[in-house]
Amino acid sequence: MSTSKILLQFQAPELGLSFQARLLTAENPDVAQQVLAQLPLRSTLGHVVISGQAIWLPTRIVHLGKSNMVQRHAGAVYLNAVGGSLCLTYGTITESAPVNKVAEVLEEDIPILCRLGQLVYEKTVTPARHTLLSVNISLSDDQNPTQDQYNLRATRALCHECNWRGAKEFIENELDRVWIEKPAEISRISWGIIDSGAGSGEQYFSVMVHLKSFLLHLGCDVLYRLLKISQYADVGLPLLVRMTREFLERNFNTFEMLTDLGLSTMREVGTIYSQSLDTLVTKDDYRELTGILFSYVCRMHRWVHLIFPWNIGVAFPHRTPDEIACMASLGNENPKPLATPSSLQKPGSTM
Repeated sequence: MSTSKILLQFQAPELGLSFQARLLTAENPDVAQQVLAQLPLRSTLGHVVISGQAIWLPTRIVHLGKSNMVQRHAGAVYLNAVGGSLCLTYGTITESAPVNKVAEVLEEDIPILCRLGQLVYEKTVTPARHTLLSVNISLSDDQNPTQDQYNLRATRALCHECNWRGAKEFIENELDRVWIEKPAEISRISWGIIDSGAGSGEQYFSVMVHLKSFLLHLGCDVLYRLLKISQYADVGLPLLVRMTREFLERNFNTFEMLTDLGLSTMREVGTIYSQSLDTLVTKDDYRELTGILFSYVCRMHRWVHLIFPWNIGVAFPHRTPDEIACMASLGNENPKPLATPSSLQKPGSTM
């Protein structure tokens, strides 16, 4: 198949929907090659909650190369590098930042993409109970891959050796465990079972808020920036390791906090990762090890996104200019205070 005509097949089996997208191998070769390396890919679907009408799916892509930055538009398939996910815009856009476009949904298939996006929103954001939806991506001439074809590696024996390759294998096993099936710890959190007791006042809404923010910050901000910094020629490996420990564990250990918030394996993951940093030899080793940790943290963030109670957002609607003007006019009125009935006044009171 000509690289200029590679078509990706997207299938959402629970919803019975499928469509195709043209891979932009010439416009975005670095990301396109990483997408191809993931295929066939099985992942899950979620919906954005800030940038308008778009859906996302987690990947294991760690992109540090060249990008194809464009303004987002309906039908655009782009890589959210800091979140390790592929996103597809299907309608309204409420974020102005350009995106790293890697594929384009075929024009005739955009109505199917729109239908998919609406259903993902209805099933994963608005209801009190969210539905797990999967997606399969393959080359268009291989539309029916079997379950075993997907890039879910067979479970290996856990490796606790304190070297970076053993640590990487351990984290890869964790990533495999949580990739498609909802992890037990996520289910427990969704039921309000927090072993540490975190959540002042015996409630767990604040736990979920902190989980969402800490995982988002750890993956999209800290780990991704460290991976980018690892490419700086003037930053050597010893300094890079020192910076990593400063960001992740000095004074405040992020992994211990995440464990207290209900993610029971995070302390072990963080400890094994940290202990193995001293065994790194090159910055390429660092990127391999930190890249898999980045993918794991981003995947856990998406699980928390799935169970987060977005439905309560209906209590905070956008206000229109007319509503604001009406409220302003009410504020300008100064009604006289109501007189207190004499029967309620205390003797000598002036109220």
